[in-house]
Amino acid sequence: MKIFKLFFCSFWAAIPLLLLYAIACAVATFIENDYGTSAARAMIYNTWWFDALHLYLLVVLIGTLVVSKAWQRKKYASILFHASLVVIILGAGITRFFGFEGMMHIREGESSYSITTAESFLNITAVSSDGKVQKEFISSPLSPFSHYRLKKSIEIFNKPLKLESLEVYKKDLNKNSNTSFLVLNAVYDGIERVYNITGGPGVQSANVEAEFNGVRIFINWGVRKIMLPFGLKLEKFDLQRYPGSMSPSSYASEVEVLDLDGKVIEPYRIYMNHVLDYRGYRFFQSSYDADEQGTILSVNKDPGKIPTYIGYAMLILGAIWLLFAKKGRFNKLANFLRSQKIAGLIFVIAFSSSIWHVAYAEEGKIDTHGPAKEQTVPEGSNPHIDNVMPTSSNEEIIQRMKNLKKNSKKHIKKFSQLQLQDFGGRIKPLDTMAMDVVHKITKEDDFKGLSNDQVFLGMILYPNDWRDIKIIYTATPKLREILGVPKDQKRIAFSDAFSPNGYKLQNYVEEANRKKPNERGTFDKDVLNVDERLNLTFMVFTGQILRIFPDENSNIWFAPSDALENATPARDKEIRTILDDFFKGFDIGITYNHWDQADEALDKLGDYQKLHGKSLYLSKSKIDSEIFLNHINFFDQLTLPYILLGLILFIAVLVSILRDRVVNVWFGRSIYALILLCVLVHTIGLALRWYVSGHSPWSNAYESMLYIAWAAGVAGVVFFRKSNLALCAASFLAGIALFVAHLGFMDPQIGNLVPVLKSYWLNIHVSVITASYGFLGLCFIVGVITLVMFIFRNPNRPNIDHTILSLSAINEMSMILGLLMLTVGNFLGGVWANESWGRYWGWDPKETWALISIGVYAVILHLRFMNFAFMPYIFASASVVGFYSILMTYFGVNYYLSGMHSYAAGDPLPIPVFLYYFVAFSVILIVLAGLKRKLEMPKL
Repeated sequence: MKIFKLFFCSFWAAIPLLLLYAIACAVATFIENDYGTSAARAMIYNTWWFDALHLYLLVVLIGTLVVSKAWQRKKYASILFHASLVVIILGAGITRFFGFEGMMHIREGESSYSITTAESFLNITAVSSDGKVQKEFISSPLSPFSHYRLKKSIEIFNKPLKLESLEVYKKDLNKNSNTSFLVLNAVYDGIERVYNITGGPGVQSANVEAEFNGVRIFINWGVRKIMLPFGLKLEKFDLQRYPGSMSPSSYASEVEVLDLDGKVIEPYRIYMNHVLDYRGYRFFQSSYDADEQGTILSVNKDPGKIPTYIGYAMLILGAIWLLFAKKGRFNKLANFLRSQKIAGLIFVIAFSSSIWHVAYAEEGKIDTHGPAKEQTVPEGSNPHIDNVMPTSSNEEIIQRMKNLKKNSKKHIKKFSQLQLQDFGGRIKPLDTMAMDVVHKITKEDDFKGLSNDQVFLGMILYPNDWRDIKIIYTATPKLREILGVPKDQKRIAFSDAFSPNGYKLQNYVEEANRKKPNERGTFDKDVLNVDERLNLTFMVFTGQILRIFPDENSNIWFAPSDALENATPARDKEIRTILDDFFKGFDIGITYNHWDQADEALDKLGDYQKLHGKSLYLSKSKIDSEIFLNHINFFDQLTLPYILLGLILFIAVLVSILRDRVVNVWFGRSIYALILLCVLVHTIGLALRWYVSGHSPWSNAYESMLYIAWAAGVAGVVFFRKSNLALCAASFLAGIALFVAHLGFMDPQIGNLVPVLKSYWLNIHVSVITASYGFLGLCFIVGVITLVMFIFRNPNRPNIDHTILSLSAINEMSMILGLLMLTVGNFLGGVWANESWGRYWGWDPKETWALISIGVYAVILHLRFMNFAFMPYIFASASVVGFYSILMTYFGVNYYLSGMHSYAAGDPLPIPVFLYYFVAFSVILIVLAGLKRKLEMPKL
């Protein structure tokens, strides 16, 4: 009985199992990166032992819960939370073994009553000598990366057909290709034949024929066609493009649901995040044909959806209950902190309640997109082109650049205050548009010593000059090679992308757009990004981005060419006069430094906007506030003060502990006052952003990080002011959050964007997970501080031991909150994915590493049940080491692994040097602290 309990009902089984599971998942992500998704599935995810591991985890989870007597001890919240995991695993099992996924391809005007499976089958068709036909299929998890070998026997015309796979190998080296070669031995009616079949998962395989005493047997290896009890007819495929481009912004399928007789049951429009549910089948917009005359829908039938969603609901309720249960661990730790006279509980609860109000955390993008497909800058499309010198020598271009930099410096302010409308419908100052556009195109601000406004003005006035200036950022050498520029040249000119035959990237853009997001590699993403920058540049050159003329009959503002096209004869003359004065005035101003005509033109345009823009026209205070916010950049400037103040206070506290004295009162108050000043400036910045944007400032990933930093700062100065250690941790966390926000992968743009993925589930999912990273980051910081305290332990300084125990309690409370939010956020992401794509778990590296992080922190929190000695030291060390899984989840996946969330798609990038120092620091700190690790945590 003891052995049974040890292997099925104990933490000594559960914790190693969790670690083994996390390691297997981690290995799978690297296999997928190197060899492709099919390899990861064949070697890890779809193997019998991985299924058995899930079952073993399920049994151990139930067994441990029963043996722990949680019910007798009235641990109802814990029971509900852990029971939810059981239900989720069972629901996932039902989906895994009883659900299926497939694809439906329909051309416009045609109907389809069948789908093709995502998994592979051996599809067998036998034709006898008298014309009888028998069809069979065999599920076939064959793979070049698997040790599985097929050995099956089926009845064909009352005789056994014996099949055995001899060899399976990849047909090509492309890791994203599922096409493989199968050598299959067949024995029927005493005759042996060998089939050489090309196929694989998701592949439409051609039949290979062999004859056995008059019976012809056709076999292919690939998708299986499943007939549906109804059909879909594609009436129209609707592909919408971004303004002035050939790049798709969204696409939809106008379909009709048909019965088996072809009668229309109901019409429906399928598009992103808007699925068709019919008779247990769900249809999602997936892709489209190259000629845009056909649609590709992903289809699934998932009997495990309801139990899985029930499990998710139990999980969320259990997580909330755990935080407020009187007999729960969280409450016991809070009581312990009260006894230690530490204000940590108030901080954590306040911090968590504020973070839970983060509404959105999805990364935004600039709202102008698309390629200039098979285009050069068509002069006839630019209403001001006649005012610009058509051809210039290099000397003239250089002189104009010098004049632009020198002469416009004092007069650019009025130009920057000009109002325009972006493609999301937001009215903003031209200064904001210039900042967004120039940064998007060049990936830097103040290009070549010119302000963003000057660059923007130069591109509008002198497109023929700027088309040959290398301003467009590229990321991959392969793309530069295609464009015919040196591989080490990071920027290209607009003209580099075009040849006499048209747009050089046309085919590459179309190919990348047809791929699913998780199938796009680094090159594909660079193609789409450069394509977007080229189109953006084209829109500036042609004035399409300059939407400065409001339409009095609608809320739309027009670019010059559109305004002229829609104008009445009288209005046409007025617009032409304004434009003529505008471009001539600025040309004269830059060339001769005479700005009267330019200023007068801006005044006329401003009066036109006030008259016809009406309610959309912004007040001067709002324009000035936004420009002020653009240039002051509160949040970037606050990063260093937050971090330095936190470090200085920590050093002061450390010294005072070692000397067994309190921190100097005036020094402590001074640091507190400076942190308070940072928080006040931070608050003013957020308030300004709120005022300028017209909505609460947590609408994207960048703003969510600003909010997390602000919440940490407020918690420190309001609730944590009596605990210097906690105050320095809060200040340091605020600085780190701001540092992350400005690393470059989050877009700081204000505005209403038009993302392809638009779902409240997605917003909640990302915001909750992002907040969890803040708590787990705090665990890392507190863990480091705790280990430092261990190093300075001394029998003559018992106050250090009290500090360590208090920090351990704070660390554990923060980890409980972080793990609960990470778990809930990850599974909410499953809800989003299922409602958007039809699959709530796809083993994408990002979601897999989030699951790994959940496993890692679950192990750390449950280490105390294994009755190790010296738990404060073990817990602090584990909280430091565990944070590396978060770093891998948040950064590593983006740059080192392939997948839907990845930026690098598997191309090897150099590991930052600082990471080696980071790891070395952690190891040295843990080893040194281990020399004085003998300290027990009191039983709570």
